[in-house]
Amino acid sequence: MIKDRLNELLNEHDHLFGLICRDATLTDIELIAQAGYKLVWIDLEHSPIPTAEAIRLGRTIHHLGMVSMVRIPELRRTHVQVLLDGGIDIIILPDVRSDATAKEFVRLGKYPPIGERGAASTTARAGFAIGDDPKLTFEETNSATHLMAMIECDEGYDALNGILAVEGIDIINVGPTDWSVSLRIFGKEAESHLAPKIERIIRESVKASKIVAMGAFQPELAVKYRDMGVQITMVGADISMKRKVFHDTFTAYRNLLKSE
Repeated sequence: MIKDRLNELLNEHDHLFGLICRDATLTDIELIAQAGYKLVWIDLEHSPIPTAEAIRLGRTIHHLGMVSMVRIPELRRTHVQVLLDGGIDIIILPDVRSDATAKEFVRLGKYPPIGERGAASTTARAGFAIGDDPKLTFEETNSATHLMAMIECDEGYDALNGILAVEGIDIINVGPTDWSVSLRIFGKEAESHLAPKIERIIRESVKASKIVAMGAFQPELAVKYRDMGVQITMVGADISMKRKVFHDTFTAYRNLLKSE
């Protein structure tokens, strides 16, 4: 039986925490698991990580009991097919602007009758064997494969209801940084402008029975989103966390030695 690790974890926990990775090593993945995170987001849009490395990291994530997520740089069969065949749990599509794009995402990411994903007999998700009942294998794989649509601009926001209506899109996320850049607004102005729109996306997505995953780099914001129905919180990015540790450690030693 092909297990749906994401929904297993959501049934076990009220809330799941994840980390965005743009410079991950296998040791990083183990440390992330030890810390208690349940999801790891491998970012192919904003990093030089190749597809083969994303799959290698994904297999380690899987064997450590976590959920693998990969954000692809653009909607292409060569991205979606290879990553899914490699066992990635969640494929993330950035900047979804229409229900037509969402439908094409589903077409590439789901087996018939939901989509038109190409069939292989040796996928990692199926244990590298199609089994005695291929129909059941494909059905179970569809159930265990999750597609996340990111809303990152006004055009996507305006198309929200159509995107939410697409069967096969089961996770929604918002990308406020690209959204604010597209509007040429930043800082507090961007936060105040986008906050009501983000809150509407969360409310409408929850109402549509979608899983909502949000980045919340401050605990207070994570609490607010959780109370609105968000089930997955991405708490930060690996490079930012490493940068802070490197900086704070160096600063502490430098200041101490200067004071003596």
